[in-house]
Amino acid sequence: MASVAIGVAAFVAVTFTTRSTQTAFDEIFQSLAGRASLEIVAPIGQAIPASVAADVAGISGVEAIAPRLQRPAIMIVKEKDRVQLVAAAIDLQRDAKVHEYKIVDGQPLTDSKGALLSKLLAESLGVKVGDEVGLLTRSGMIPLKIVGLFASNTSTMSAQGAGLLIPLRGGQVWFRAKGQLDTIQIVLDKEADEEQVKKEIESRLPNNAELRLPTGRSEMAKATVLSTNQALFMARAFILLVAVFVITNTFLISVTQRRRQLGILRAIGGARGQIAALVMSEAFVMGVAGTIVGSVIGVLIARYLNMAMGAMYGTTLPPLHLDKEPFLLAALFGIGMSMVGAIVPALKASRLNPLDALRDVLPDEIEGGSRWLVAFGFFTVFVCAVLLALSITGYLPSSVAVYAGVLGLVGLVLILPAALPTITRTVAAILPPRMRVEGRIASRQLLIHRSRTTLTVGVVFIAASAAIGLASTVLDNVQDVKDWYNKTLIADFFIRATMPDMATGLAADLPDGLGDEILEVDGVEGIDSIRLISAKAEKENVILIVRGFDDDSLQQFDVVRGDESKIREQMADGEVVIGSVLSQRTNLNVGDSLPLETDEGIKPFRIAAIVTDYQAGGLTVYMDRGTAEKQLDIGGVDVYVVKADREKIDTVRRDLLDLVQDKGLILQSFSELQTQIEGMMAGVDAGLWGLVALGLLVATFGVVNTLMISVLEQTFEFGLLRVVAATRAQIRKIIFAQALIVAVMAMAPAVITGMGIAYLINLATYSVTGRIIDFQFHPSLTFGAFFAGLLTIVIAAWAPAERASRVPLGGMLRVR
Repeated sequence: MASVAIGVAAFVAVTFTTRSTQTAFDEIFQSLAGRASLEIVAPIGQAIPASVAADVAGISGVEAIAPRLQRPAIMIVKEKDRVQLVAAAIDLQRDAKVHEYKIVDGQPLTDSKGALLSKLLAESLGVKVGDEVGLLTRSGMIPLKIVGLFASNTSTMSAQGAGLLIPLRGGQVWFRAKGQLDTIQIVLDKEADEEQVKKEIESRLPNNAELRLPTGRSEMAKATVLSTNQALFMARAFILLVAVFVITNTFLISVTQRRRQLGILRAIGGARGQIAALVMSEAFVMGVAGTIVGSVIGVLIARYLNMAMGAMYGTTLPPLHLDKEPFLLAALFGIGMSMVGAIVPALKASRLNPLDALRDVLPDEIEGGSRWLVAFGFFTVFVCAVLLALSITGYLPSSVAVYAGVLGLVGLVLILPAALPTITRTVAAILPPRMRVEGRIASRQLLIHRSRTTLTVGVVFIAASAAIGLASTVLDNVQDVKDWYNKTLIADFFIRATMPDMATGLAADLPDGLGDEILEVDGVEGIDSIRLISAKAEKENVILIVRGFDDDSLQQFDVVRGDESKIREQMADGEVVIGSVLSQRTNLNVGDSLPLETDEGIKPFRIAAIVTDYQAGGLTVYMDRGTAEKQLDIGGVDVYVVKADREKIDTVRRDLLDLVQDKGLILQSFSELQTQIEGMMAGVDAGLWGLVALGLLVATFGVVNTLMISVLEQTFEFGLLRVVAATRAQIRKIIFAQALIVAVMAMAPAVITGMGIAYLINLATYSVTGRIIDFQFHPSLTFGAFFAGLLTIVIAAWAPAERASRVPLGGMLRVR
C-alpha cells in the first residue's frame, strides 16, 4: 500500500504544484494584457456601437466585459500647466473585473464630473485628491474633480494607455462620441468553449469591428515561455512514470516473496484464474487504500512545496485551489495503476509451476530477462528517436517530444537486463577495497532478482534524468531571459506622456524639442525615441517599433540570423528587423520581403535580420524612424529612452524629474519593470524546482521501499552468512553495497540522459519560436546531482541496513 500511496501522493502533488506554477505564468501575462481573453476593436478613426457591449455581455460563456472609449487629450493642471495624456471613459464596475487596479487614495468613480488619476502621474504633477483639473475635449474645457488616485499591481492599466479615468457616459458626450466605443475587452468563463463563444460574438458584430486575441497575450504565453511549459509537462509525465514503476516493482516483489505460498495453493488444486484473481483483488484493495492515504499526503506535500519554494525565491506562489478533479483523477490513477501494475505479477503467479514455486530461485530470475522485452526496448528507443526528430524539425507538434522522451526512457530501462550482469560486476569491482567481498555478494543478490533490480534502477534512473534535464532547462531559460535583458534593455529611464497601448499604438505625443532638453541634463549619456504602432503582416498582428537607432549604446539586438555589424546601415536604407517568432510563423527569412499592411495597401520591406525578442511574444518589427516617416508617414514620439552616467544616476533622476514635472510628463526607470517581471518569473522557477524536488522524493521513497522488501526477502540468506561468522557490520555493508551499485548504475547514465533531455527540450522550441535556446553545461548541477543522488540512496539504505543487521539469528533461520 505504501508504494501506491507514494505514487498517488506524487500525482496529486504534481497536479496541484503544476497548477500553481501555471497560475504564476498566467499572472505574468495578465500583468501585460489583463484578464481579457478576447477583444473587439475597430480601425483607428472608426468606432463600435455601444449596443454591441450589451449584446456581447448576454452571450453564454462571457464572464465579464470592459467597454472603453479612449482619446488623446490635454489636461490643464493648476489653470496653467498643459498635460498631454490618454483619457479613458470606462464603466468602472465592469472595468474592474477585467483590469486589476485599486484606489490607493480617495474614493471610487461615481460623480459624473469626477475623475480618477494615475498615482504615478499624480505624483509627477503634484496633484492630490480633491484638486480640480480641466480636460480639453471637442466639447470644450470640462472641469473635473480628482476624486481618487488609482494604481495597479501590474502593468495592465498602464498598458492600456490610460492616465485619467472618467465615466463612460460623460466621456461619450464630451468627446462627441455618443453611443460609441473604441474597444470591448472580454473575459470568458473557465468552462466556456472559446471557439463556440467566438463564433457567437462574431455573428453579432458590425462589419467594421474585428474580434481578436489581445495583442501580445496568447502569443507571449505560447512563445516566450514555450520551453518552460514543455518542462512543466515533461516533469509531470516523468514523475508519474516513476510512480508507475514503483507500484509495479512492489507487486513483482510481493509475488516473488509469496512464491512458496502461491505454489502450495497451486499444488492443492488452486486454478490459475483463482491465483490471478487473488493478486488482482489485493491490487484493487491496496489501490483504494493507497489512493485515500496518498491524496492526503499529496495535498500536504503540494502545500509545503508552495511555501518552501516561495520562501527560497523570496516570492509567493499562488495558493492551491482544491477541487474534485485532481482527486477523481488520483483515484483513477491509483486504482488503475495498481491494477495495471499487478497484471504482469498476476500472470507470473498464475503460471507458476508448483515444483518451481517451491524452489529458492526461479531459473528465469538467474538466466536473465525476456529477450522479446529487450528487443522491444530497442524498438521503442528507435521509434522515439524518430518522433523526436520529426518534432524538432516541425513535422510533428512540439508536445510529441514529451511523450517520445518519456517512452524513450522506458525503452532504455527495458534494454537494461541485457547489460545488467556486466554493469553490476563492473560497479562491484570499483567499490572501495573494504567492501569488495560484500560487493560481490551484493552483486550476486541483485542478479538473482533481475526483474526487481531492473525496476529499481529504472525508478532512480528516470527520476534522476528527469530532474537533471528539467533543472538544466530551467537554468537555460532563466539565463536566456537575463541575457536578453542585459543586451537589449540597456537604458536607465524612460520619459512618456502616457504608456503607449501595445494593442493599438494609441498614445499622446511628447512635445517637440523635448529630446534636446533631455540631452542638456548633466549626466545624460544618450537618448533614443520610440514609437509603437499596431500593424499587420502576413495576417499576423504585430507591433511596429519605430526607433532612431542613433546611439548604439541604447539599443542592441540579440541576433539569431543576419549580420549584426551591418544592421543599422541596412535599417537606414529602409530594411527592417523582425522577431524570431514572427519569422517562424510567416516562414520569412533574412533577405525576404515582409508585406506590411498600410492605409495605402501592402508595402514590402526587406528583412535585414531575425532577432530574439520577448516583447509581444516575438511578433515585432523594428523600423528606422527615417524609413517610417518617409514610407508610412509615421511621426511623433511616444517614449524617450535615456541612458545615464552610473556615477550621476541619482542626480540625473532628480533633474529629469524636475523637467518632466514642469511639462506634466512621467519619469520611470526600467529597473522597476525588470524587478517586477523577475519577481514573477521567480514564482514560475520556484514551482519548477518544486517539481524537480518532488521527482527525487518519489525516487527516494521507491528505493527505501525496494530495499526494505529486499531485506525481508534475503533474511534467510543473511542468517546463513551470520552462521558462517559474518558480522553485523558486514551485513550492513552488503545492503550499502547493493544501494551503491544501484545508485551508480542509475545515476551515471541519468546524468548523460538528463543533459540530453535538456538539449532536446531546448531544441524542440525551434519549430515554434524560430530559435533554439542555447544549451549550457552546468558543472555544479551535473556533478552535484550525481553525488547528491549517491548520497541520497546511501542514506535511504540506512534504515534497511540497520534492520537487516539487528534481526536475531534464530529469527533469520526460522524464515524458511
